[in-house]
Amino acid sequence: MAAKRFPYLLGHGEIAFLFGVERQTSQLWKTRGVLGEPDVVISGNPYWLLPTVLSLAEDGARDVSPERLKEYKAGIAGGYEVGDAADLPDVVGLKEIPWIFGKKYMDVYQWRVRGSFVTEDASISGSPLWLLDTVLHSAEQRGRAVVQEGIDRIKAGEREQIKPRGRKPSSEPKPTPLPLPEARTFRPGEHSAEDVAAFAAELLKGGFALTVRPKR
Repeated sequence: MAAKRFPYLLGHGEIAFLFGVERQTSQLWKTRGVLGEPDVVISGNPYWLLPTVLSLAEDGARDVSPERLKEYKAGIAGGYEVGDAADLPDVVGLKEIPWIFGKKYMDVYQWRVRGSFVTEDASISGSPLWLLDTVLHSAEQRGRAVVQEGIDRIKAGEREQIKPRGRKPSSEPKPTPLPLPEARTFRPGEHSAEDVAAFAAELLKGGFALTVRPKR
């Protein structure tokens, strides 16, 4: 098998490392639109190409440390730069590998625990990634049967996508909130403590919050 070459891909961890910021900052850049949509999603995790990430420094608002960039590149064995996501080789993660073998996720997990699965080609933001060719070559060497349908799905660009966070929006319309009662002013000599208590009890019974602000 020819020497492996793996594309420079970056997750939030690598982006934060290059710019010398917290990982949450990179995630915030994504939320605010500073960092665009990922160039590729693998096993539900977002990844960006190196040119995409370096473009964040073009406006001068952010700087990439040359030393950190060199260190990042050194951590990707056989790494090379890809300028367009369409030119990426077929890369898979733990969620796509079961498709190749017609197995469940836990089956592949057990293979890795027992040391009977090929080592990942790269670990990006803590997630292992393999070239499809690496997995297929290993399957051939170990005599493991593969499922062509699963391979075809991967070659067609299908990947496990990012699952939305938070609660699933309800299909039922929310009830219209009750109108707020009119404000009332209670003055010494005109109203008693019982009047105030009765009004407060009415509000609480209606489900309204009550804030008391004394006024002269």
